[in-house]
Amino acid sequence: MRISPQQTETIKIFTHRHFGEDAEVWLFGSRVNNEKRGGDYDFLIETSINQPDIIIEHKITMIAELQSTSNFEDEKIDLIVKRRNSSFDMPIYGIAKKEGIRL
Repeated sequence: MRISPQQTETIKIFTHRHFGEDAEVWLFGSRVNNEKRGGDYDFLIETSINQPDIIIEHKITMIAELQSTSNFEDEKIDLIVKRRNSSFDMPIYGIAKKEGIRL
């Protein structure tokens, strides 16, 4: 897994700040593979927040705040947010959970 302990702690703190204490976060994509180099940070966040407008607002704010920290400065960050109580499902949710690492 190519994410530092400091980055892991930062993403967890920001996830809970923006999406609630019960929110869960997974790292997935190329950063879970130690053999690869480079790549962006792909995160899946599962939250109990149900309002799409609030989710979008928190997502944009969280990315901006993360990129202003020393741990993620100038890094490309992709956040996918899944509403925990929604019946809407996308294949990427399953892939992120199956192939990713819960932080």
